[in-house]
Amino acid sequence: MKPLRPIQPGDPPFEYRVRIPETQPPGLYWYHPHIHGFSEEQLLGGESGALIVEGMARTVPQIAGLPQRVLVIRDEKMPPPPDGEKPDPNKPTKQLSLNYVPVPYPKYPTAVIKMKPGERQFWRVLNASADTYLSLAVEYDGKRQLLGLVSLDGVPLRYDSPGGGNYVPGEADVFLPPAGRAEFIVTGPPTGATGRLVTHAVFRGADEDGKPVPAQNLGQPALRVGLDDVDPFRPLATIVPTTDSESLSPRDLPMANLVARSRPPLDSIRPVRKRTLYFSEKLVDPTDSKSATLFFITEVGHTPAAFDPSAEPNIIVHQGDVEDWTIENRSREVHTFHVHQLHFLVVRRQGTSWEEPSLRDTVNVAAWSGYGQYPSITVRMDFRDPKIVGTFPFHCHIVQHLDGGMMGTVQVLPRTAGATGRSQPPGERKPLRQTGDQLCMPPRSR
Repeated sequence: MKPLRPIQPGDPPFEYRVRIPETQPPGLYWYHPHIHGFSEEQLLGGESGALIVEGMARTVPQIAGLPQRVLVIRDEKMPPPPDGEKPDPNKPTKQLSLNYVPVPYPKYPTAVIKMKPGERQFWRVLNASADTYLSLAVEYDGKRQLLGLVSLDGVPLRYDSPGGGNYVPGEADVFLPPAGRAEFIVTGPPTGATGRLVTHAVFRGADEDGKPVPAQNLGQPALRVGLDDVDPFRPLATIVPTTDSESLSPRDLPMANLVARSRPPLDSIRPVRKRTLYFSEKLVDPTDSKSATLFFITEVGHTPAAFDPSAEPNIIVHQGDVEDWTIENRSREVHTFHVHQLHFLVVRRQGTSWEEPSLRDTVNVAAWSGYGQYPSITVRMDFRDPKIVGTFPFHCHIVQHLDGGMMGTVQVLPRTAGATGRSQPPGERKPLRQTGDQLCMPPRSR
């Protein structure tokens, strides 16, 4: 198989044809460019979109017939400050938009969502931000409302369990790292109330000091300078009670070909092996705290190295395997663990058993305080699907960190008798023979 090359402006038109598997869980997914080293710039420019696999009402009958909204939250670069502006520790690093309606700092004018008083709606929310964390809440007259959580990361809650597909009616807020998705039921405000959708402040790590440092132009997109991640409280939309609400059609197409997966639940499977991976960072100049930073995700026993698209996969497994991966954060800022092609189950946090209600593909790993035990989660990785054979990435989905090298690849080989998974040994780096999920290569220098 010939190595992939980037698509050039003069290349002829082409199209992808994607077949959604009959066993795909119904829910909210998304798409965006993934050219290594340039993903952040493209996401900040708005290159992303939502993709819905219909059939949720068959799994969660409580949403049947409810009007639906798809809300896509994106971030963008903050405009340069005007001359003479005083420093503001609560100034966000990035501005946000809701369905491309900007919510600019500092006055935060918002779009308006109309709802009939007491009306129940099904909201499908995507955090398509490059770098911004969200802690979403719906407030009426300043009081948080309970939300009926239905799905996370495209999978209905308890979808993998017998009789699964229920919902949690009492969530007060929904935490969404970059790339996270949540689907939930919202009840409209009472007559005369003032409502809004907001995101609360998110603590990004032990080194956060509330003083954002603008990134400098270093001539390469993979590096950044200083601490520049500040996610304060801010409104996203105003919710107005009205009898003249927007016309929203109940939409959940009858998926005649929706087939439930027949595999045993993931929490009932004993993993064939365990691995430990860790997030870490390195200053280019260790003597300068504002030096450019490199980012790594490394399996224990290997030397940290920034992602190299031309290298062979970091981890090799076989179709049919189930593995437990412990993900540690050895840096002093948060990271998100994200993987393509599959969903995993969070089974432990900080070494303690932990029951998550849903399969995930994106999960936050807290920042290390600088002393004591590293924050960690353990995820059960599911390589049982026969269609999963191929090579695909895992990475931090704070895209600034992804572009900075915090990514690796796993190769799933066809199942063979007596096969065992392994790590790619150091020194055995060869040109990557790409299969499965296609990895885009950054343009070569001219």
